[in-house]
Parts: sequence; structure tokens; C-alpha cells
Amino acid sequence: MNSTILRTASSAAPPAASSAGFRQRVAAMRAFRGGWFGILSGALGTICAGVVLYLVTRIALRLFFTGGRFDNELFKRVFAYQGLGEVLFNTFIIVLVSMVLSLCIGAFFAWLMERTDARISWLAGLLPMFSMILLPIAGAIGWVFLLAPQAGFLNALLRGIFGWFGVTVTSGPLNIYSWTGMILLYTAYMIPFAFLMISTGLRSSDPSMEEAARISGASLLQTVRHVTIPVLRPSLGAAALYIIWFGFSFFSVPVVIGTELGVNVLAVEIVRLVTFTYPSDIPVAIGLSVFLIAVLGTAWFFQGRILRANRHASIGGKGQRGAIVRLGKFRVWAQAALMLYVLLTFILPLVALTLVALNGYWTPNISWGLLELSNLWAGTLDNRAAMRSLSNSLRLSVIGATAAILIAAIFSLYLRNSGSRWAQFLDAIIKLPSALSAIVIGLGFILAFAGPPFNLGNTFAILLLCYIVLFLPQATISADAAASQIDKQLSEASWVSGAGGGRTFLFISLPLMIPGLIAGWGLLFVWMTGELNASIMLSGTRVPVIGFQILQIFQTGGFPVLASLALVLTAINVVVLSAAHLFERWIGDGMVIARTRRAQAQRS
Repeated sequence: MNSTILRTASSAAPPAASSAGFRQRVAAMRAFRGGWFGILSGALGTICAGVVLYLVTRIALRLFFTGGRFDNELFKRVFAYQGLGEVLFNTFIIVLVSMVLSLCIGAFFAWLMERTDARISWLAGLLPMFSMILLPIAGAIGWVFLLAPQAGFLNALLRGIFGWFGVTVTSGPLNIYSWTGMILLYTAYMIPFAFLMISTGLRSSDPSMEEAARISGASLLQTVRHVTIPVLRPSLGAAALYIIWFGFSFFSVPVVIGTELGVNVLAVEIVRLVTFTYPSDIPVAIGLSVFLIAVLGTAWFFQGRILRANRHASIGGKGQRGAIVRLGKFRVWAQAALMLYVLLTFILPLVALTLVALNGYWTPNISWGLLELSNLWAGTLDNRAAMRSLSNSLRLSVIGATAAILIAAIFSLYLRNSGSRWAQFLDAIIKLPSALSAIVIGLGFILAFAGPPFNLGNTFAILLLCYIVLFLPQATISADAAASQIDKQLSEASWVSGAGGGRTFLFISLPLMIPGLIAGWGLLFVWMTGELNASIMLSGTRVPVIGFQILQIFQTGGFPVLASLALVLTAINVVVLSAAHLFERWIGDGMVIARTRRAQAQRS
């Protein structure tokens, strides 16, 4: 049926200049909008937007009203909250310092990859993925295993080296539980965002102006300062604001490092009031989230302004690539810096987790001959709580990613084909969670669905619904990109030939969108398995998920189980992302071959 409709659609496509054909297309478009599939697509988008509006409305009402009457008592409690100034100060300092560091390092890495001969091809695509493959909570704990003052593996190694020279060191010499350690870990997880946005800006910009500057006698530093950086201002601004958004809602590093250090930040304080305080103080948590909403909303507002402004006329095509900057003897050092980042952010924490898992306990005195793979399986397969949380996370991720990507595909086509103001309004509302923190969304779900009349608190359903709402904006980005590659004439010809909106979606639009949707599905799966901010407030002993379980195990000292669980999940993420990439390439190559054969058949 698929090939029949495609042949009918291609043969039925009317000439663009024909007025009769134009009227047929207009009639087909109207039929699509009024058909059952158009109604279903609009209803689906309306329901998703309605859930988001309901969440935001419940939060807003709880801020200003109590028992149906206006009440400002909550704000009095929030501003009188003990340690509020210190929490806000800590959060601002950590985020701003790590933002500056990550922008500098990310921009340097992007420049090396896009403009110099130090480029490492395989690393260009993987570098932004490292922060997703290894969960931030697992990476932070891995660095605790490495740099804890007494039992850290690297500290033990350094003390041994000092001992060879007759220097006795009883503790340290490095300490992850410090402001420096906390800021560096923040920076490590922010660098991929800066690298991704700045490298995209470099690929899109015309390098001919940089070449002209060098030819005219400008030094490399002068070229970067006066040509490259001004062209990259939109990318740098967008990266800075996205890093602020990420940093203010970051939970994994501050809960592991900051709690031990005694440095509280806003995200951890909100979650503590909901999850680790008895009884839960949800009203004050909602009041504190206003600061989070204000910062994140401001960041997204200015990001939109930056993306709309400062657009340069130096954007080139795909074939517009300038001469590569030859670094000479510095090339090796530049590549070493790139590999050092991979070593510090991915390999070393992974090695530390592996040592603890294979050893069966955490000790700096490792007996290499006693490392056993059975300890890894004992930490996961033989641990009922770990297997239960892993099973829940995998089921939530598979179902949630599939549902989110299908909803996004249907709605993206509805938005593209309809073009109405109502569709655009729904699209803006559906993408609203991307401007908020997962912590705020989690609070909204507690208010809206945990109690009466839904009573979904601590259930699989509330977690699944939260994941879909939380990651639907990211799903629509993938779906929008996939839908934009489909020629509208195919759909219009299908409607003219008599196929309804449903058949057109199933047999023409969806098959053509599959490569992009598969790539988006893989990313959604990884994001959902690693989601911690909302999960830690919505999950519990009845429905534990992997992030919640890892944090609980860390707090109770079950380090081997924690390490085993993190390793298993990392392996699953690698397999899923690799399979999604290979499947996407396989289908994409198949579609190219099919189009080539059809073109050859038409010519013959």
C-alpha cells in the first residue's frame, strides 16, 4: 500500500502554475484540516498544551491564593527563610564562575575542531554526548571515589608518589569537597553545551573574513579577537544563557559535593524541602522556585533576543570552508588538551566506578588480582532494589520516549500543514517546559496530580506523564527538523489523490521522518533514564527510578551497588545511542538508494 500511494501521489502532483491544480491543493488542505486526523492532531496538541497550562496555573494559584482567597503569607515565609541570602549567593557565584570557564574552554575546543588541523573527527560528534552517556550523578560520585581526601584513588596514588621522595602526606593532597572541586565539576558538565553551540556557529559562519585578516597581516590572536568573536556573538550569548538555565537547575553535583561541603544551592534546597523534609514543606519550595523561574525566564527571553539580533551576512554554504589554521608544534598539545577533557570527564570517573564495582567495596588499597566480574553482577542482578529501579527507569524511558516522539511527529505535521495561529499558540505552550526547570515542572505535578482528584502520587503514571511533558519540547525539535525535510507537494498530491490525513501520515510522512525520529528517540531515552530533578520528587519506595536509587544508595554508603548500577546504565545508554545512530544511517541510506533507483527507472 505504501508504494501504491507513493506512485499515486507522485503521478497525481499537479503543475504548480495550474489554477485548477492550485484549487485542488487548497481543497485538499481544507479537507485535511477538517478531517478526522486533523481534528485528532489538533486535539492532541490541545491536550498537551492544556496539561502544561494546568501545571503553571496550579503553581501560580498556590503562590497567591490559599483556600480560594488572596494570601501573601507565603512570600513572607519565603523572604524570612533562614539562609535564603546565602543560598542565592552560592548559586549565583557557582553558576557565573563555571559559565565563564565553560565558555572559554568550550569556545577553544570548538575553534580547534572547526578551524585548525588539531581536529579529531571521531571526538567532534562524541564530545557533546559524554555528559549524557555517563549520568551526572554517577560522574560526580565517580569523582568522589577519585578525590575524596582519605579514600580517593588519585589521592592515594599521589600520596604514594610523595612517599617515594620522603614526603609524608596523611590526607589529600586534593579534595573534591571544596569550592574548587564543585565549580570544576559544574564546568565539566557545561562545556558540552558551549562546545555544541559555538561549533555550530563556526560551521555556519563564512571563514573567508578570517582568511582575509590573516592575509592582510593580522596575527592569529588579532584575527580571533576582531573577526571570529564578533561573528560568534549570537552563539556565545545563546550558549551563556543556556548554561545559566542549566546551572541554576543543576542538582546532581551540588547534592553530592555541596551537601558534604556545607554549600547549599537553590535547586538542592527546593528538592530538600519536598523530599527530605518531614513533613514536606511544598508551599515554601514553590515560593523558592519563583527565583528559579525568574532567572530561567530571563535567560530564555534574552536568548531569544540574541538569536533574533546580531545576525551577520557572513553565513556561508556547505561548501564554504576556509583554509585550515596550521598549529605546527602546538598541534600535539591542542589534541592533548582535547583528550585530557575526555580523560577527566568520562574515562577517569568510569574507571573509578569500575574499580569499586569489581572490588566489591571502596578502598584505595586495591588488590588487582581479586577484582571479580561477579561483584558487578552481585551489585545489580542480585540486588532486588537496584533491579527494580533499573526496570522502572527502562520502562519509563522506552514508553515515554516513544510516546513523546510520536506526539511530536503528529503535532509537528499539524503545525506545518495548518499554519493557523491556534496551532502556533499550542506550539508555544507545549515548548514552555523548556523555559522552566525540571524542578518547577516536578512541583507542578505534585500540586496538580499527586493529590485529589487524580491521586497519582508516587505512581508509574505520574512519572510517565511528567517525562512526556518535560521532554516534549526536545521531541518537537527533532520532529520539526524531520518534518521540514518533507516536500509539501508529496502530502498535497496524496490528499488530491483521495488519501486522508491518517493514510498520508502513516504511509508518506512518517516513513520519511523515521531517520530523524529515531535519532530523537535515542536522545530522549538517554535523557529520561538520567532524569533526576523531577524524578526525585515524584518517585519513591513504591516506584523507584535509577537516579533516585543511586542517590539513596550513596547516602547509605552502598558504594559497590551504586557503581554497578551506574556502569550497567552507562552500557545501556551506549548501546541505545549506537543502535539508534546505526539504524538512522541504515534507513537513511536505504531511502537514498530507493530514490536513486526510482530516478534511474524514470529516465529509462
